[in-house]
Amino acid sequence: MNIENLLKKTLSSSQYQAINILGEQFDRLGIRAFLVGGTVRDLLLGNSITDIDIVLESNPHHVIAKFDVKYEIEIVSYSQFGTCKINLLGQIIDLAMARKEKYPFPGDLPVVEQASFEDDLARRDFSINALAAGINRSDWGELIDFHDGLADLTSKRIRVLHCESFEDDPTRIFRGLRYSARLGFDLENKTKGLLIAGLEFLPLLSGVRVTSEIRKVFSEENSAAILNALDQYKVMKYVHEGFPSGSDLIKRRELLGSLGIDSNNRDLYAFISLISPTQRQNVIVRMNLGNEFLKFGSDIGRIELLEEEASRSDIHDQLKQVSETAMLVAGTYVSTKTKSHLDLFLEELNNINLLIGGEDLIDLGMSQGPRVGDVLSKTLAHMIESGPLSKSEQILVAKRFI
Repeated sequence: MNIENLLKKTLSSSQYQAINILGEQFDRLGIRAFLVGGTVRDLLLGNSITDIDIVLESNPHHVIAKFDVKYEIEIVSYSQFGTCKINLLGQIIDLAMARKEKYPFPGDLPVVEQASFEDDLARRDFSINALAAGINRSDWGELIDFHDGLADLTSKRIRVLHCESFEDDPTRIFRGLRYSARLGFDLENKTKGLLIAGLEFLPLLSGVRVTSEIRKVFSEENSAAILNALDQYKVMKYVHEGFPSGSDLIKRRELLGSLGIDSNNRDLYAFISLISPTQRQNVIVRMNLGNEFLKFGSDIGRIELLEEEASRSDIHDQLKQVSETAMLVAGTYVSTKTKSHLDLFLEELNNINLLIGGEDLIDLGMSQGPRVGDVLSKTLAHMIESGPLSKSEQILVAKRFI
């Protein structure tokens, strides 16, 4: 089967031209190269192509330097796995060395070695991602399907290629459920059983990889359906017992949607806010989220500990180091009374400032020394309890404490 017509019909003119140029260059260098994975899958589904993935039987790091200099190719990035990202005609294209992978332990990153194109397809996750199409002149557009991916694509099913696939790389559990929800495909029965058996390996994933997978879920257009699927298979609880359920996360995200919170991290803020206070810091460390989110978790905790009958000074002291983001997030779920405390702080207490200083007190006859600071502190405390004052009013209050 040849998909040349699909290439012309689905790809933009610059995408088509960029792939043609690469095919010509690989031909000139005597290197076999292929469109692979999601690129071919989406072509066959008639979806627009946003990612172009090409596998070649050589290390792209070495090959790019041999391309014709008339083509202005920008190298965007390299990776440790024999891949690089290039910019050609304004198109970002991923070039990867055909490789084999060996996993020393379940959940580890793989040890990679160069291999044939056939080996590369055989090591992939799902059959629908093991489809390829030639870009050399001799087999331009020729569909390659060693693992019956086209049949699974037609039958709308997700089928894993290897019995130990989820054990080797438990992130494939997230990936399989993402594809299922995104494409509207069902998990093939054996794959479903292997996925369930592979859940026990999820705790072996590093925090960085867990967070990466969760962020990918958040970025999907159909993320609510994926979160529901994660609930169905209890994926979150296998990663860490403190993780929130997907259904709760969907509701919390909706509450945060209109608050103008940083969209890049909004979903993670919702995620963290749903974790039990006793588990929150532990989960943030488990996910390797760093100091910014550790502080956010701590800030949320301070808000949750705020007593409903707190005085104005208690509210000020408890919240003065808390970020506005944490207050906005917490404001979506705390009690009505605690929400009123947050509003009071944001609208009034946070804006109370001393307009007088030591020089003003010395002009009133005070001597330099520690008592100056004490009087200023008492003046500020008075305003926190009673409300903001002008400079002249603050001087009158300060006189009472001299």
